[in-house]
Amino acid sequence: MTKLTIRYRDWVHCQVNGLTNDDLHNVYNGLRVFNPTARFQPLYKLGRWDGYINFFGLTGITYTTLLPELFKMIDYNKYEIEEIYPDDLSQDPDLGEPIDENYMSDLTWYEGHRLAGQPIILEEHQVRCINAMIYQHRGLLEAATGAGKTLLSAALCRKVKPFGKVVLIVDGKDLCFQTADELNKFGCDAGIVGCGIRDFGHDVSVCTWQTINSISKRSKGAQADSLTKEELDTLVDGVIAMIFDEVHRCKGNEVKKVAEQVFNNVPIRWGLTGTIPKQKIDLYNLITAIGPVIDENVQAKELQDKGFLSNCQVNCIRLKDDYKFFTWEDEKDYLASNKERLTFMANLITGIVKQQKNTLVLVDRIITGETLEKMLTELGIDAIFLQGSVKTSKRFDEYKKFANEDNKCVIAIDKIASTGLNIPRLFNIVFIDYGKAFTKTIQSIGRGLRRASDKDFVTIYDISSTTHYSKEHFNQRIHYYEDAQYPYQVMNIDKWK
Repeated sequence: MTKLTIRYRDWVHCQVNGLTNDDLHNVYNGLRVFNPTARFQPLYKLGRWDGYINFFGLTGITYTTLLPELFKMIDYNKYEIEEIYPDDLSQDPDLGEPIDENYMSDLTWYEGHRLAGQPIILEEHQVRCINAMIYQHRGLLEAATGAGKTLLSAALCRKVKPFGKVVLIVDGKDLCFQTADELNKFGCDAGIVGCGIRDFGHDVSVCTWQTINSISKRSKGAQADSLTKEELDTLVDGVIAMIFDEVHRCKGNEVKKVAEQVFNNVPIRWGLTGTIPKQKIDLYNLITAIGPVIDENVQAKELQDKGFLSNCQVNCIRLKDDYKFFTWEDEKDYLASNKERLTFMANLITGIVKQQKNTLVLVDRIITGETLEKMLTELGIDAIFLQGSVKTSKRFDEYKKFANEDNKCVIAIDKIASTGLNIPRLFNIVFIDYGKAFTKTIQSIGRGLRRASDKDFVTIYDISSTTHYSKEHFNQRIHYYEDAQYPYQVMNIDKWK
């Protein structure tokens, strides 16, 4: 029997030695993934790179989370396995028995929640997910927006607390403040590290992956929120678990930096997301940094059928347009700034807000948001445009107003408002020329699925044109609605000018 040695370097990397020559090349070829963005890179265009990323080297260097895939590619029974761990590797703790629905019942729902003052009783899907993660210490959990991912994180932090600290990583300042606030409401001792704050010494540190990775960029001109080496050491000290919330928003390479270079000796790594990436390269980047996809998952349709999430209707409004453009950039400039289109949309949004209450309008161009804000204000709508340059505290205050105000309209750049934000009293969402990105589309609908005491339904308005690229992108979004089982109808508007 051939001896196969697996030498662990840390909880992320390992080296496999002893594979037969045939198995070595089979695994090497099986763990290569083509990167679609290679087509736009000079080395690929010059023929100096084939565009593939190798997740297993011919010297046997690979990732611990890919070992199950490796064993599928070889005849496991013909090898004698020896595993060697470094002496300084942190221990992988036993998190104990599974939990039940009463695990958080010593706490009550916070003020403003539709169940305020009542004990926190976990839903069946939340118990399933938490127990799956307790059992599998490294992995990606898919749970639809509104499934209660912050509550899941709070329960996991409570389970981990006897063994060490937790770093919970989000993408963006808005989510950082919101997550820390909610974790404290759920009984966690949470502080923020980043966003201009250095609140060390808590059981849970909430930070952005941008802040953690900025240490490597200091020599090139430090970002304003960069951590010093000493601060980074303080953050890592005593950490036994890391949780990536909304992990789909983190760039794959950036997640790898955080997991491989900063928290490589942390044994417990969980990633929470509402949308598992469809591109294989993106998925592999997450798997190697965090862990494989956990079998348990929660889809939006399941939660809607249970009454846990609001039901929805997608109204697709297509504006007939015969203009033709040579490039997507030219078409995009037209769609973003044409006054007649924007006037039609401003009038449409005015009717939506006046008749159907609080509305979030998502755009991808600043000029669109600025123009709509001006037009809507002139039409008597309480509208405000939020973009990245607006202070996080100001954006957070505007989102909170939805809880107590009616007929409010927030226009926002999709990059800051399409994912993660908790805005229960949102009755309408308007997409304007929303592109073809799967994650952005599904996550954006999720902003409106949360229930409130006076809301159990959200209407989505998907506005596009019949110009070439807009039509192509719309057709792709239709597939996403069908896959998610969201009901939709298409309304063609011939005369809008």
